[in-house]
Amino acid sequence: MTKSAASSIVKPLVRRLILAGAALAIASYIGISAWRELAPFGIALPALAGNAAADPRTPIAVTAVGLGSRLAGVEVRDESGALLKGTEEPSRFKLDAPLAFGTRYTLKATAERPWFGQRETREIAFATVAIPKLDGPTQRALAPDASVALSFDRPVGQIETRGEMAFSIEPAPDRRGFRLVATHYGQNKTYPVELSLQTETGVPVPPVHLDITTPPPLSAEFSNNGQANLGLAIPLQVTFSEPLTERDGMGRHIAVHTKDGKEVPGKWQWINKHRLQFIPRGGWPASSTIQASIDPAGPRSLRGGTLEKPLTASFGTGPDRKIVVYLDTQRAAAIENGQVVRTFAVSTGKEKTPTVTGSFYIYARFPVKTMRSRAKPGEKGHYVVEDVPYAQYFHEDYAFHGAWWHNGFGHRASHGCVNMSTRKNNKRWPGASEDAGWLYQWASLGVPVAVLPRAPTQVAANDDSPAPKAAEPGVNR
Repeated sequence: MTKSAASSIVKPLVRRLILAGAALAIASYIGISAWRELAPFGIALPALAGNAAADPRTPIAVTAVGLGSRLAGVEVRDESGALLKGTEEPSRFKLDAPLAFGTRYTLKATAERPWFGQRETREIAFATVAIPKLDGPTQRALAPDASVALSFDRPVGQIETRGEMAFSIEPAPDRRGFRLVATHYGQNKTYPVELSLQTETGVPVPPVHLDITTPPPLSAEFSNNGQANLGLAIPLQVTFSEPLTERDGMGRHIAVHTKDGKEVPGKWQWINKHRLQFIPRGGWPASSTIQASIDPAGPRSLRGGTLEKPLTASFGTGPDRKIVVYLDTQRAAAIENGQVVRTFAVSTGKEKTPTVTGSFYIYARFPVKTMRSRAKPGEKGHYVVEDVPYAQYFHEDYAFHGAWWHNGFGHRASHGCVNMSTRKNNKRWPGASEDAGWLYQWASLGVPVAVLPRAPTQVAANDDSPAPKAAEPGVNR
């Protein structure tokens, strides 16, 4: 044994012998019983007994109290019975590591003072404060109102957020629930957010990490944009990429006006979950440029997305033109600026397949179209006709079009469409008037169409179409 090692053993022993000698000298002078009364003895424990919300960071130290006292044994065990390690000295014990959150512990310590036969054992039980547990996943989507709802299994004393995404924090009265409202963020992104928490008693607990995803931007598209020479009855439609949160009153955020800034009166109405339609009151102004724009702060999707920039559109209207069909006379009239410019003999729907009546507009146009019946193959009324020329649809599957399979214009002969004379594919009547082609060139998308049961007497005055002939047998459309 080295000299220094021997010294480390001898010196404490000498100190203890000196103290013991002094204690015995005092005891012999005043008497053993009096000494016991005057000299303190016991165990100093942390003030944790019965505590159900101890701070796990609190140092756990046990000390033997009194001159000549020492610790005979100290045990700290968790709820599973596992013994925790500590640093032991003759009169002092200190736990090596902090306690765990939300765990029950027992501490048992024994102190003794052998010179006077004194011995004491004390035992306490306590629990450390539990960490508030966040309900639900750590990846959250920002709500349409830019909020995130958090719910904990126990009250939270304080909560703060750290990260690029800033929030205002609104606690519920019981402090178990919190509403975080984002004050600034980009769309279609994921933000890491750290929640710094304290328990109800002010004990800091490990942070909670969240990933907050923001909604994709809302997009929208105007119909008619960039088109020219449109008819005055065509509606303006806005198609949104997603359904909106506040549908009612959305038209307030959309401006519709002429190029010189004059507002166009009309009515907005939803036609499905994504599409909003504007119908101009009395039709669009003729031969004008129409402009429309959406305020990006107005619409918001169900997921909270907004337009990233204003949406604009512009289109042009043509002359004041419309088409009127008179079912009783089997005539159609092309009217421009209130004047009949041409009339035609037509063939509309037969008694069992009548042509629809009412006010419409041309919504689709095809120079050549294959037409099919609603009836399936083998069912009565089934047909497929290819190469139908100059088709202009004005309501569902009702259309103006050329008919080369008969020459009975002026008589009802179709399945509901308005048949017109044409030279296209017309081998039986090569000298037929090209009425369907003329109307196709004269009309355009959005031209108003009125189908009336009867005609006023003056309509036939400018009739330059061929006289009606008897219907020929064949396929009628």
